[in-house]
Amino acid sequence: MKAIKTIGIDARFWEIAGPGRYVKNIVEQLEVLDTKNRYLVFLSKNHYHSYVPKNPNFQKVVADYKWYSFDEQIRFLIKLLACRLDLLYVPHFNVPVLYPGKLVTAIADIIMHTYSTEAGTTLPKPYFKLKKWVYSLVVSWVIFRAIKVIVPSNVTRQDILKTFPWVKNTKLLLAYEGVDGGVARETTSDTVLKKFHIARPFILYVGSMYKHKNVEGLVKTFKILKDKFGFTGQLVFVGKKDKFSESIFQNVLELGLSKDILMPGLTDYVTDSELAALRKKSLLYVFPSFMEGFSLTPLEALAVGLPCAISDIPCHREVYKDAVLYFNPYNGDDMARKINIGLTDVALRQTLVKRGYGLVPEYKWENTARATLAVFDAILKSS
Repeated sequence: MKAIKTIGIDARFWEIAGPGRYVKNIVEQLEVLDTKNRYLVFLSKNHYHSYVPKNPNFQKVVADYKWYSFDEQIRFLIKLLACRLDLLYVPHFNVPVLYPGKLVTAIADIIMHTYSTEAGTTLPKPYFKLKKWVYSLVVSWVIFRAIKVIVPSNVTRQDILKTFPWVKNTKLLLAYEGVDGGVARETTSDTVLKKFHIARPFILYVGSMYKHKNVEGLVKTFKILKDKFGFTGQLVFVGKKDKFSESIFQNVLELGLSKDILMPGLTDYVTDSELAALRKKSLLYVFPSFMEGFSLTPLEALAVGLPCAISDIPCHREVYKDAVLYFNPYNGDDMARKINIGLTDVALRQTLVKRGYGLVPEYKWENTARATLAVFDAILKSS
């Protein structure tokens, strides 16, 4: 009889931003797919009770070590070593660099190699530059150390190969992301609109407001949409409060658009059910990013029949094909024109909704988890 293997999953990001949604869906799918291996799911104290295992082979472990910290590199490493894992899976790049065991990681993108977050940091510049250097070092080391690196698009694969030419293509495994089954759950729509002071038809954006997201460009585009195309509705940004979103809010104030551009995340936490209600009521989903590894939020919009206008970048072309309306993210006039078409061309909107419903089934978390489990099995079988 074969010995039961123990797999550790770093889930400290549980339900936090993109990495948290990724690991949550992978764990939930693995619970269904794998009944032979034993799993230790490492969680922070804040999200320890958010995860309730349904598979008896899955066990929760408190790992309250902040990511990108020395605590992560030392104390989390000690905990991992004490658990005597047969395999460690980290669906991000923040791995204790001295971990000596078998390692699988998932890297969504390497955007931080191209775009700086320095404008939004509260750290002293020398310390920020040190952390950025450490980040580059850790990413390089993790890619070198991992037996397999799971990527969500061919674009991310090519970015890694270009940035790290010593990486073998066979190390990188493509596994597209999926749509969370809960995106359609909602609270009463009218209640949500009232809570967030949404009084007119609106355009929706969901996500962070880092420089590469081009949210500042969308603010300027919205003014063009109003002045040139006569749009009388509102624009709603859903994202967390940080230096980037506060900077965007200052731009909104300077342009005199505070009644037209709403940012509920600055004062309230927008729940998943409230976000689902906003998707249902929105006229159009807009995503103007300059660079992405996959872009999950437009897919979540398509899943509930919300037409999308998004940036014409390689990642989006790969994932979304002809199911969305594309614009040049570097050209505000083109952005405004395409968004106006997405708002006013009824026949096109119907076509996009139909194509979106046809595209969404191609992206399932079950498929992502199956590809991930196949990697686990192959590595454990060879050990």
